[in-house]
Amino acid sequence: MSEAIIKIKKVSDYEYLIAENITTLLIDQNIIRVTAIGEQTLEVANAQREINYKLFEFAGEKINFLIDLNRCGKNSPEARQIWKELSENEKTDKVATFGLHPVARVIASFVIGISQKNNQRFFKTEEEAINWLLEK
Repeated sequence: MSEAIIKIKKVSDYEYLIAENITTLLIDQNIIRVTAIGEQTLEVANAQREINYKLFEFAGEKINFLIDLNRCGKNSPEARQIWKELSENEKTDKVATFGLHPVARVIASFVIGISQKNNQRFFKTEEEAINWLLEK
């Protein structure tokens, strides 16, 4: 079975669009904002991983992730493993996910539950998530 081709559109040095599923943006020197839309497949997750490693180069010493799950759909088991890998990367400091949709809570709780690091939290709103990321 061959992997599907996923289009990655570079909007700027700091912003990428992966197919129709994810928008990734480096907000400042240490926050990567990810908006997940629709189903998150292995191919989409691999493309996200590729982009994150590029953005790690632009960032400061440690990166925080702000992940919007409000429009996120089902995540494949392989995609969840990639999210776990990225959250446990040595360049990753904190991961704040947010969303009011019940599916978002299930996705976040699963990924948080399998992580080896205690650096992830789920929030109902973006404002709460950002405030936590900015805490020292």
